[in-house]
Amino acid sequence: MKYSFHKFGVLVLLLVLTVAAIAFWFGGCFSSSAKDIRSVILISIDTCRADYLSCYGYPKKTTPNIDAIAREGVLFKKVVSPVPLTFPSHCSMFTGTIPPFHQVHDNADRELRQASVTIAEIMQRNGYKTAAIISSAILDSSLGINQGFDLYNDDYEKEKKDDVDNGRRAEEVSRLACRWLEQSAGEKFFLFLHYFDPHIPYDPPEPFATEFADNLYAGEIAYADHCIAQVIQKLKDLRLYDSTLIIITADHGEMLGEHEEAEHGYFIYESAIKVPLILKVPGGPQGKSIDNDVVGLIDIAPTICGFLGISIPPNANVQGEDLSAYFTESNLERHRYIYCESLYPMRYGGNSLLCLLNNRWKYIQTTRPELYDLGKDPNETFNLAHSQPKQAHLLQEHLRLILDTQSQKDQNADTLTFDPERIKRLESLGYVATGSIEKDFRFDQSKTDPKDLIHLHEQNKKLNVLLITKQYEQAKLLCSKLLSERPNDVYLHYKLGEIAYELGDMEEAVTHFSSLLSLVKGIQLKSEEDILNIFNTHHKLGLAFYKLNKFEEAVVHFNEALKLKPGHREVLNDLAAALSGKGDAGSRQELK
Repeated sequence: MKYSFHKFGVLVLLLVLTVAAIAFWFGGCFSSSAKDIRSVILISIDTCRADYLSCYGYPKKTTPNIDAIAREGVLFKKVVSPVPLTFPSHCSMFTGTIPPFHQVHDNADRELRQASVTIAEIMQRNGYKTAAIISSAILDSSLGINQGFDLYNDDYEKEKKDDVDNGRRAEEVSRLACRWLEQSAGEKFFLFLHYFDPHIPYDPPEPFATEFADNLYAGEIAYADHCIAQVIQKLKDLRLYDSTLIIITADHGEMLGEHEEAEHGYFIYESAIKVPLILKVPGGPQGKSIDNDVVGLIDIAPTICGFLGISIPPNANVQGEDLSAYFTESNLERHRYIYCESLYPMRYGGNSLLCLLNNRWKYIQTTRPELYDLGKDPNETFNLAHSQPKQAHLLQEHLRLILDTQSQKDQNADTLTFDPERIKRLESLGYVATGSIEKDFRFDQSKTDPKDLIHLHEQNKKLNVLLITKQYEQAKLLCSKLLSERPNDVYLHYKLGEIAYELGDMEEAVTHFSSLLSLVKGIQLKSEEDILNIFNTHHKLGLAFYKLNKFEEAVVHFNEALKLKPGHREVLNDLAAALSGKGDAGSRQELK
């Protein structure tokens, strides 16, 4: 009897050990719980496409330090940014919602709504010290993205090169992060770090400039990786590494000339929206790769809450999913649809690009819809919309359902006060910030297809660079060429007027500014941006007339400008000077 009992016990022990072994190999050895994770660091590398990281297959060793984190954590292969622009993408990352819900679609159109619930707010309410170190004015605190942060460090000395705002270097971000970690080592914390370096212009410091002379974009990513390693080492020095959840991702990628787009923001092909996502979880599985399931940046906020055992407030309306199950379950498969968009072509009067993709298929709704089998055609070269109409229609209907159910119905979003300096900064970073965007998600196929406007977009970006660097003669030639193709383009008339004014040709400046006003005559001004553009046109036209000693005409346009911006000090001074030149003492007295 004793022998039987002993034999039974041995069998039970063997069974337990067998189950444990199975859990070890197939469950990813995950033993973490909320109590194991004391702090969280979320790292966003701006403009970093996934395939330029060596852990994602880039042939040259660009990211040895991030690779090391990937070996100690979980790497997701198919990760989608909801929009290839910095500000709206980070809004989605922080709130777990898609742009039609949080209503930020561009870098220059809206603030993040105060009603939005960010991951920083959730962490703060649950007793975590929160901080962010920002490296570009695109994420300026004035835009509402700082909600929930005890410290939001976006106050930096801008490095100037040809009046271009290059932001804060990665080494400065890491230096400030390390100092903050030293001060916060005894507390639970949530730290967000933003590295802007891979964004244009590509100019990594040495030795990366030499080592990656053939591809400076890759050099910028390697430099960011080098600086991220300094933060990782500081965590280890402070004995925080083993209790910190580390998340490394990017806001969007970079086209690098593919599909005729040099940078990002316009198209939503894979190079612009496919980003890295790596999580190192205390006690979690190591060296695991999720290859087949598609996930999104909107999943980051709910995943952090999932790991920490924090409830997401109902009013957060999170649309992302908690990915923590991938760390506890083997062979987990989720059949998801992920949304992304670009409304950028609407700046040129073109159609929007609205996209839905799953593990295999990618559908883009626009004037000429596009369908790609990403498994067979990762470079998106064969549009199957006509040859696979049933598949295209299925995805189109699912896209329509997402827009109907996940768009924010409240239209009282916080519009962004139009700031000329912000527009100038955006243009210095390669964005075309002129022209309005309509938030219209109807499937309108009457507008110009964005594919037919990419040449204009690229030429406009080139024009902005010429203007910023004061190469006015070259800018005039390019602008004139574009105007010959689009004679009714208000934006081009304004730029030619500005160029003529800067070159001292007031007659030509008057011609172009007057042409612009003729084109918009009778058109209702819908946005503050439209109002400011017409205000600037009247003001510049008044100045041009003043310099031609045509004081009566100058007075007319200064007064028109003041109708749009009453009490504007500079225009009032210019009006006084014009009235003085005209000899109208009575009007000068009234002005006082």
